[in-house]
Amino acid sequence: MNAFKIKQKLLVVAILTVIVASGCNRTEESPDSAAAIREQISQYRGQINELTIKANKLERQLIEMGEADAIRNRIPVSVREVGREVFVNRFKVSGTAEAVNNAIISPETSGNLAEILVSKGDAVRKGLVLARLSTNVIERNIEEVKTSLALAETVYERQKRLWSQEIGSEIQYLEAKNSVQSLQKRMQTLESQKDMAVMRSPIDGFVDETFVKRGELVMPGSPVMEIVNLEDMYINAEVSEAYLSYVEPGEMVTLRFPAWPGFEMEVPVHRVGHVINPENRTFRMQLKISNQQDRFKPNMMANVSIKSHYIEEAIVVPTMLIGFDTQGHYVFTVTERDGLPVARKSYLERGAEAEGKTLIKAGLNEGDLLISKGHHRLSEGDAIRIIQE
Repeated sequence: MNAFKIKQKLLVVAILTVIVASGCNRTEESPDSAAAIREQISQYRGQINELTIKANKLERQLIEMGEADAIRNRIPVSVREVGREVFVNRFKVSGTAEAVNNAIISPETSGNLAEILVSKGDAVRKGLVLARLSTNVIERNIEEVKTSLALAETVYERQKRLWSQEIGSEIQYLEAKNSVQSLQKRMQTLESQKDMAVMRSPIDGFVDETFVKRGELVMPGSPVMEIVNLEDMYINAEVSEAYLSYVEPGEMVTLRFPAWPGFEMEVPVHRVGHVINPENRTFRMQLKISNQQDRFKPNMMANVSIKSHYIEEAIVVPTMLIGFDTQGHYVFTVTERDGLPVARKSYLERGAEAEGKTLIKAGLNEGDLLISKGHHRLSEGDAIRIIQE
């Protein structure tokens, strides 16, 4: 029988002795008051502590003797030294992408759509003709006015020569001049109306959608097609008013897109809304980004991470190591009992939590040994064996 098993038997006998003695004392004394019961409990606990100290001394002797069983019997754990590090707490909001340059094309006058000169997906330049309305009536009116204007100009030139020779009346001269000017203005109006029947692209971009077909009647304000430029994008997000003090123009935020896993970029806040939406108590935050390779599309979902706390040197622990009982939140740290390492519950005052880490306001100090692996198997005072990770 090895020394470790002898030690186990001695410990069991000692505990049984305490229990028997306790039973005898209870029979003999038969405490009949709360004070007497508390006194007896205190005595029993003192006896248990004395036995525990004796058992630990024996266990330490076994370890010093190189008994492998005594070492293996202790719960294996890994530890890390508590230090200070940068703590950044962020809150996240969702947003959607919007093209900075986006145009809905509609006519300035009513008419039938005579032709559409581009198709969906075509690249267009600013000023390119996209579609035309029918201008048959306007063109006939222009021809009529041209004929009348030619006659009026001939009459005006004759009256002008006669008037310069003091032949004829001034009224005839002024009437001829007024007729020419009126017809010229009429011609300009008709030319403007004809030009209004032509729809041009106001921006460089792509034809994203067409809404009508050739021959259909369109009116001012009715959409004919949509032109989108993807070079620059807005990211619009609704942020709770509780975070208003953390969001300012120029503040750097982290932008991610679910459609592009692994993509991440730091972006300054472009604009902050000045009005709180009374329905959901939010305000508008807008970012502006350059859309390289046109990878981002209008209405694409985005996630924005905004910094709310930044501490240069903070005590931080992984949130998964924090437990909870009736006394509060705790972690297991390493302490010594009779020269041997044991687990201790260190109760904490928690702070903010960010990305799986929790800020510790009180309860841990630099240099403490935090049990990082094996903590789920521990109870207060358990004997432990520190191993390398």
